[in-house]
Amino acid sequence: MHSKNMILKHPLSVRIFHYLLVISFVPLAVTGLILYFKPFSESTMNLTIRVHVIAGILLTFDALSFFMIGYKRVVLFLSRVFSISGNDFKWFAVLGGYPQKLLLHKKVPVPPMGKYNSGQKLFGVCVFIGGVILIFTGLALWAFPHNLPRGTVALLGHLHTIAAWALTLFLCVHIFLGIYMFDDFKAMFLHGKIPYEEAKEMAPLWVEKEIIPLPKN
Repeated sequence: MHSKNMILKHPLSVRIFHYLLVISFVPLAVTGLILYFKPFSESTMNLTIRVHVIAGILLTFDALSFFMIGYKRVVLFLSRVFSISGNDFKWFAVLGGYPQKLLLHKKVPVPPMGKYNSGQKLFGVCVFIGGVILIFTGLALWAFPHNLPRGTVALLGHLHTIAAWALTLFLCVHIFLGIYMFDDFKAMFLHGKIPYEEAKEMAPLWVEKEIIPLPKN
């Protein structure tokens, strides 16, 4: 969708945080899969562990830095993704209309959304909870594996694996839908802006409550 009227959806600080997430989490996911299935030689697996640890440290640094620098934005993000309304249940009932668009080329009514739709809110919740689990269990397994009881280490390992699988699967869906919604994809990776008319269609509650109305051309 092309428009001369553009509005800022993703500020620079958010885009930088997203860049660092991509740089750290994609290597974490790939090396995590390799460590889970163990398809290579011992020397290659040892190298994979080192890359996994470095990416984990980068992810931890990224998360802590953004939390300290952009504390208010983190709180705002969490308040958005953890909010639940009747529209969220209605959205999930039709899955945002995406299956109908992609498979049947049919447009169905979708309840009005805020800045994030219900699927993005669920992904945000999973990223926050799963990310916290990954960081704390990963640090414990890396730094204190011999100082913790064997049962605790096993539990932390299971939690780490479950969170990693959940986020990796969510990431695949996130990438697909991100590219499908190409204006938002460009906004996150380039200039941060999306067309005003698209925002009115995809996130009418956000535009109505938080965005200054733009005059019609």
